[in-house]
Amino acid sequence: MSLPRPHLMPKKIWATLFQDATRLYRLLPPRLKASYWLILARQVSFAVVETVTLLAISLFAMSVAAPEAVINNSFVKLVFKHLPFLAELCASPRRLVAFASLLMVLAVALKAGLNIWTTRGTSLFSEKVTLYIGREAIRRYLNQSYYWHISPESADVIHRVTNRFILATFLLQMLLLHSNVVCCLFLFVSLLIAQPKLTLAVMLCFSMASLLVFLTIRRNLDRASQVSADTWVEENATTTALTKGIREIISYRQQETTLNKMMAAAERGLPARTYLAFSSTVTPQIMEFVGFSTIGVIVVLLLAGRMPMEEIVSAASILMLTAWRILPAVNRSLSYTVALRGLKPRALMCLELLETFSHEKAEPLPEPDPGFRFSRDLSLVDAVFRYPHSEAQALDGATLTVRKGQSAGLVGPSGAGKSTLALLLSGLCPPASGRFLVDGAELTPAGLSASLAKVGSVPQNPLLMDGTLGENVAFSQWGRPYDRARAAEACRLAAIDFVAVHPLGLDLPLNSTSSSLSGGQAQRVAIARALFPDPEVVIFDEATSALDQANENIIKATIARIKGRITSIIIAHRLTTVEDCDVLFWIDHGQVKAFGPPSDIIPRYAAFIQAEESRREASDAQNLPQADNQAASSSV
Repeated sequence: MSLPRPHLMPKKIWATLFQDATRLYRLLPPRLKASYWLILARQVSFAVVETVTLLAISLFAMSVAAPEAVINNSFVKLVFKHLPFLAELCASPRRLVAFASLLMVLAVALKAGLNIWTTRGTSLFSEKVTLYIGREAIRRYLNQSYYWHISPESADVIHRVTNRFILATFLLQMLLLHSNVVCCLFLFVSLLIAQPKLTLAVMLCFSMASLLVFLTIRRNLDRASQVSADTWVEENATTTALTKGIREIISYRQQETTLNKMMAAAERGLPARTYLAFSSTVTPQIMEFVGFSTIGVIVVLLLAGRMPMEEIVSAASILMLTAWRILPAVNRSLSYTVALRGLKPRALMCLELLETFSHEKAEPLPEPDPGFRFSRDLSLVDAVFRYPHSEAQALDGATLTVRKGQSAGLVGPSGAGKSTLALLLSGLCPPASGRFLVDGAELTPAGLSASLAKVGSVPQNPLLMDGTLGENVAFSQWGRPYDRARAAEACRLAAIDFVAVHPLGLDLPLNSTSSSLSGGQAQRVAIARALFPDPEVVIFDEATSALDQANENIIKATIARIKGRITSIIIAHRLTTVEDCDVLFWIDHGQVKAFGPPSDIIPRYAAFIQAEESRREASDAQNLPQADNQAASSSV
């Protein structure tokens, strides 16, 4: 899967108003598409009621200021002609004012209730869409191959998914923009019918001013929003690295340097974020000034033209209603547009991710083959493997065989390919070339699925989930009732002695961020977890590298207990960890350099390590005088 490159802002207003909503709509399931049309129907209904409210308020204002003008209005006469009971009800100016007042109150109450209903529905819809996007993106993420997960794209997806909350705000602003545009159209048409020339003049001036303001700030707005998104990505990546490397930061006293590096991205994004906040705040102020200035100028022109005061009052009422209802709606539309441009880059990180996933066919995981059996051995034949975006081969023609029930140790210098060999033997990743065989045969997809279910793994840094000890041990049954007797047996095999003495036992609470368990205890929980599903193979990947001798001995005793019944593949730097294995494989430069019993391999490997250290010390001693001479020359 290749992810889209950083988002570029569109130049067309159409893209700002509708294109992104259309893109998102195409990705929605049928139930959310139906909800979208219901929200749109609510918004149109609100626009109609808003227009009726404006007319009711206009009627009330005119009936108070000039009741005779209202009664003699041609449109009012037409209504009274078709509804005689209204003509009787409003026969006098007082009764007209009372009716207009009641109509205004009812219209405002209806508008307020519909506004609350529409706003709540819009907000709920945007959150449901965001929840769907988050669920769909994470579901696709979790079902990618392990090879993809060890690539940089995996971390990039997580960063993009975290923007689903920005996408929620973006969608909400988009829906509110659409609602305001619809309201503006209904109100504009209604006032255009009542006062065509004045309404058209005001709206033409205001629209031109809005467009001019938007075009003036658009380039800087797009640049600021892109810089804000880019620096956010950099901040997020630095923060993720910080949480992983806090031990080294504290050990080497690099807190201040790390802080400065982390804040550098935030400081680079400060002007951009300031401009985004400023532009969304100052734009309404500018447009408010433009709108009321336009109305003031028109009223002055009407007075200068010696128009009768009755007509000027009527016109001024229409203009003030325009300023009170239409201009704020247009103003809000412009503000939403500005806000959308600012949110767009980060929001589309998540939207583009879902589009990328939607173009890929989601292959269902094959059901495990019920007839799968591992009865003889696991083999790699001429295996070649390269990690994503790496130029070097991690394995280069490696061949080895591990028999069922054996404890096999993998030794070799760092970067030799030990963990990569274990990865391929687990079945999580296929070799780029060569073959992975179980009992001498390559696996079908269903067979591979069944094989993976038979492999347990004990990593160097085990994962602890928020839950009880028993739930962590029975991780393969996470979210479902588990067999407590099996969990207790797995704890016994893993020498988790604190279960028996702790009053809570398997119900001891653990969490992912902090735990009362020591490093050795956490490793034993990982071993119990690997043993709980009754596996046929358990891989210990540097499981004892960070432990003291006492804890290492406990884990070695656990490996000894399962020896012969479960195949163990043990990766270790310490030779004491693998001295009791049945067979050792010496790995170097992605190949199996030698293999045999520990009594044969350990002395040869130890001699090799000693020779390498002696060679390195000699090289350092030879280079030291040269460095001193260069320093002396520099000082002279």
